[in-house]
Amino acid sequence: MKATPPARLLVALVNGLDRYWGLVGVMVIIALEAFVFAPRGETMGMIIGAIVGAALLVAWLVGEA
Repeated sequence: MKATPPARLLVALVNGLDRYWGLVGVMVIIALEAFVFAPRGETMGMIIGAIVGAALLVAWLVGEA
């Protein structure tokens, strides 16, 4: 049985997210900091976001080894 084009697209999307989950997470955190925390002046939210982003990136890089 052959896969339909939407199923192939879903497989490609999941494969990409599985391979680059660390970068996707960091991009989400950067977007949150730029569009939510910075305009409101929430310094603590920006600091916590930076810590979580750094930990996420380290976990992603260590998991690749």
